Amino acid sequence: MHEFFRWIALITGWPFQLLLFKRKTYYENRKKQGRRVRGGALIVSNHYSVFDYMVNLFLFPFRKLHVVYWPQRGTRQGRFFLWGMRFFGGIESDKLATDLHFMDKSVKVLEHKKLVQIYPEACITTDGQMHEFKPSYVLIALRADVPIIPVITDGNYGLFKRVHVIIGEPIRLCDLCTSENPSREEIRALNDMVYQKCLELKQILEQKKSRK
Repeated sequence: MHEFFRWIALITGWPFQLLLFKRKTYYENRKKQGRRVRGGALIVSNHYSVFDYMVNLFLFPFRKLHVVYWPQRGTRQGRFFLWGMRFFGGIESDKLATDLHFMDKSVKVLEHKKLVQIYPEACITTDGQMHEFKPSYVLIALRADVPIIPVITDGNYGLFKRVHVIIGEPIRLCDLCTSENPSREEIRALNDMVYQKCLELKQILEQKKSRK
């Protein structure tokens, strides 16, 4: 039933997203990674708005995009949000909780060769900057042995605006870390590497926009 409603939402939402986002997609290297993703992969993105997930949802329209999200309880909007997340394969993460159950759920989804979307900043940023990444996604990628695909957006949402997105080359952390139980220093180094890569993609995206 959830899959049925998910496809209904995708089909009916397709023309609206064309008008709302007017997305322009760029690639770091389209031969190595385009919009077609085979097997399991962890999509890592910056986070400007709730629209970010919708953009990525239609960026990979033929793959179910399970997203790690933070619940918004206690309001009518929060209840509607939680209801909608059930249809789109949401993986709940409570930032105030001490357990990391969302990591186990993400790994299981990835092991079934599906896609998981995560926002390592763990919050919506409003200053146009890319804030430091929380390293939980590093452990998820290592445990599931899947590539990280960075997807960076400029967050340019609104009427008469156009959002720009760049898809980066896959990053296989398992090729860079051979430890079965990586230390905090190794995890921190991998996190810094991915973060710097995303910053570079953000700069490349701005350069491509300026040329246009």
